[in-house]
Amino acid sequence: MHLSNFIKLPYHAYKLLRNFIFCKVKLGKGNWDRSWVFHKLPIIRKHRDAKIKIGKNFVACSHPKKNSIGVFQRVKLYALKSNSYLKIGNRVGISGATLSCYQKIEIGNNVLIGSGVLITDNDAHAINYWERKEDSKIKIASVVIEDDVFIGARSIILKGVRIGAGSVIGAGSVVTKDIPQMSIAVGNPANVIKKIKKRNPNK
Repeated sequence: MHLSNFIKLPYHAYKLLRNFIFCKVKLGKGNWDRSWVFHKLPIIRKHRDAKIKIGKNFVACSHPKKNSIGVFQRVKLYALKSNSYLKIGNRVGISGATLSCYQKIEIGNNVLIGSGVLITDNDAHAINYWERKEDSKIKIASVVIEDDVFIGARSIILKGVRIGAGSVIGAGSVVTKDIPQMSIAVGNPANVIKKIKKRNPNK
């Protein structure tokens, strides 16, 4: 074994132990997989009765040197209410993004979420100023990101949105309505500008 690889072994073991302890504390017993990679630890806030489920080969990048355009914050996974359910599929990569879940956010498989993205299923505050201290007045609607979606940096995905499989959300977009499968959507509010041709398996 090369000396540099031998030196890396203790550090690799330390990171595995660190991730295991961190996830046990933040997510509860059994919610950890050795395939997960954390480039700096994410921030996780979870109501004791909420559920956060993460698939295999999850990558959370909170380190500016590990992303080609950098990150200005750590990955934040929030499941803030007793019935919150945040589900992240297999082979998902998230860089410096926030997922704020009051009800349900579901991320499919093979999804990439760019630096500074915000995905939220809630308005955080009521619209009327006299109701802003009342949690019951906050509008909430589930968000679904289907398989193979790429969400560009600094985009915002708002409550009640479903993004169809294989779609791309352009950087800086604000998604306020459903996006069909295999679409490129950009702008504020985001609109579909192009359809993506499905791969021809014969080529």
